[in-house]
Amino acid sequence: MSLTAFDQARGLRLIAEVGETHPHLPAAEVHVHRQITLVAELTVDVSLHGDEEGFGQWQRALGIAVVSTRRLDFGGWVTSGHITRDGITVVLTVHHRQDAPPAMALVAA
Repeated sequence: MSLTAFDQARGLRLIAEVGETHPHLPAAEVHVHRQITLVAELTVDVSLHGDEEGFGQWQRALGIAVVSTRRLDFGGWVTSGHITRDGITVVLTVHHRQDAPPAMALVAA
């Protein structure tokens, strides 16, 4: 199955609806792609860089309950979580600063 513009529009509409419902969410990078390893075949990646507070706002807006924080092999930290909504998997990620562990990791430890 190949991804169509219609599929991409479905993913972008979902993010637009979240943005309309929560107009004060910080801007994030959004990438729509086909994903065959998760529950849904359509995935929307929502990424923030260095904005833990913004990640928390998006997490609450999307209803993502469980997140994990891990140290990357090349340095730095990443926190992510996902949820499937309307047949679309939304993966939320924040890339933390490399010079210090994120506050989320310290709280979870």
